Amino acid sequence: MSRFPVAVAAALSLAFIAPASAQQPANVTIQVYSYGFLPHPIRLAAGRPVTLRFVNSSGSSHDFTATTFFANSKVTSGSAAEGEVEVGPHETKTVTLIPRAGTYHAHCSHFFHKQMGMTDEIIVS
Repeated sequence: MSRFPVAVAAALSLAFIAPASAQQPANVTIQVYSYGFLPHPIRLAAGRPVTLRFVNSSGSSHDFTATTFFANSKVTSGSAAEGEVEVGPHETKTVTLIPRAGTYHAHCSHFFHKQMGMTDEIIVS
């Protein structure tokens, strides 16, 4: 009879552990400006949902291209078509995803932006 309360307590504790896809996403703001991104590097937790908020503070269009990162993540809302998020002047876009562990490279693919230093690293651990 003493095992019953222990079994009930164990079952109840498991009921409150949500799977990764059901957890509230963390929020990470990525500042997009002429010719850079902040934070640098971007650090995320593997397997944990996160909403990436891309805020373009410049008067020019930019993108955040990270093909391998987006391909290895499960995007649950927003769009990163072909591994890229296009952000117009003074625009904000969000993408919610569950990232996989790894180190990924990101850059702006607009003409000469990467060469001007518009690159970043995404570290997922």
